[in-house]
Amino acid sequence: MSVYQNDTKERWQKMVKTKELKGLHLYAEGDGGQFYKDYQVDGIPRYILLDAEGKIIDSDAKRPSNPLLKAELAELLK
Repeated sequence: MSVYQNDTKERWQKMVKTKELKGLHLYAEGDGGQFYKDYQVDGIPRYILLDAEGKIIDSDAKRPSNPLLKAELAELLK
């Protein structure tokens, strides 16, 4: 899931479509709204691992391109 802010909704929608991004992508108008407050997001990009119930597993997760993330996720699935 990705949450975007600091852009217009129209530009965000175009970018998601143009880049053919997969997964869940949300737009947070203005300051990021309640999501940013609830999950204490204070910088962008920020990667957060959540469980199926929305509980935080890791509030400062590794970037998706980090090869160590795959091992961390495999460990969580055990």
